[in-house]
Amino acid sequence: MKIHHLIGSLFLALAALSCQKPVEYPIEPKIAYEGFTYLFNADSTFSGEGVISFSYTDGDGDLGLDDADTLPPFGFRDAHYYNMMIDYLKCVNGEFIKTPLLSWNVQTQSYDTITFNARFKRLRDIEEPKAISGTMDYTLPVQNPFSPNDTIKFEIRILDRALHESNVIQTDPIFTNPMLKQ
Repeated sequence: MKIHHLIGSLFLALAALSCQKPVEYPIEPKIAYEGFTYLFNADSTFSGEGVISFSYTDGDGDLGLDDADTLPPFGFRDAHYYNMMIDYLKCVNGEFIKTPLLSWNVQTQSYDTITFNARFKRLRDIEEPKAISGTMDYTLPVQNPFSPNDTIKFEIRILDRALHESNVIQTDPIFTNPMLKQ
């Protein structure tokens, strides 16, 4: 008699689980800021880098690019080569302003604009549309050698392979020299 109850309970549990609807998200990626962590060296000195964490959802799961994704619109000189766009904002008189960072190029004898933009790998190998969600961590430099004691923020947005753009998120204020925390 007990075995019948156990089998019946197991059958009901499986039936209830099979009736659950699949998770649905919009086909445009959505991201949410999760936090920032400074990276320190083994001797407890600041490495000059930090990790930005954010969560993501995408209704058809077409996030990320392969190394072979180099033809338009994902070619090196194309507008959509990067699928994660990151803007640097510097605090000036209490207001955060998008600020290009420049580095001197010895070969061209001119300044180049430093980009924080990135390409991240495909998050799913299968082409079949399926909703996905998760968390992404991205390591980037936060120290500006020309202005080492700043307060900054980063703005981030991502693109999927169908070129749907996510919302824009912004980090909390980041001190470029955490040892002097303002």
